[in-house]
Formats: sequence, structure tokens, C-alpha cells
Amino acid sequence: QVRLFVTAKRRGARGLLVAMEPTGMTAKVGALEELVRLQHEELTAQRQEIERLRGEQANIEQHFQAQLQDLKQAMLGDIQRMQGEVKKHFTEQGAENGRLQQLVTTLKGEKTAMSMQISTLQRRMQKLEEHVGST
Repeated sequence: QVRLFVTAKRRGARGLLVAMEPTGMTAKVGALEELVRLQHEELTAQRQEIERLRGEQANIEQHFQAQLQDLKQAMLGDIQRMQGEVKKHFTEQGAENGRLQQLVTTLKGEKTAMSMQISTLQRRMQKLEEHVGST
């Protein structure tokens, strides 16, 4: 008599020990067929798990791609908004600079006019002082 011990792993089992004691050739072939069937089941289960993991990976990649696209769109929107604000600020600043330049020009003109008036008044005072001093 020959004793045959076969170890097979099954999905969900940590390690299933199948002890078979075939007594004849038919029993040995049956035991080997059972071993092949168990191995085939395990292989099928592992293939299914691989396919499930591949599908899960594809879903995760799609999710991250969608998030990346959303972030890109949000950032582009923010950049365009900031560019608009900067352009508006520059336009406003340019207008303010023009207004201030005009004000400076006006003030310089007024200063020149006042200087001329002061000079005229000083000459008049000098003539008046001369006139008062001569009398």
C-alpha cells in the first residue's frame, strides 16, 4: 500500500491539508484529479482577483485623472481671475498716475504764476518805498 498526502491552498483557506489514502491506481488517479481541480479553482480565483485589482486600479487612475483635471480647471480659473484683477489694477493705476501728473503740472503752473505775482509785488513795494522815502 502507498499513502499519498496532498497539500492544496483554496481561496479563503489558510492552508487546507487533504489527506488521501488511495489503495489502487484508480484511487490515485482520482486523488490527482482532485488535486488538479483544486489547483484549477485556485488559479481561477487568482485570475479573478487579478482582474478585480486591475479594474480597481483603472478606477483609481480615472478618479485621480478627474481630480487632476478639476484642479487644473480651478487653477486656470484662478489664474485668469488674477490676471483680470492685475490688468484692472494697472489700468486704474495708470489713470491715477495720469490724474496725479496733471495735478503736478497744474501746481507747477500755479507756482510759476505766484512767483511772478510775488516778483511784481516786490517791485511795487520797492517803488512805493522809494516814493515814500523821497517825500
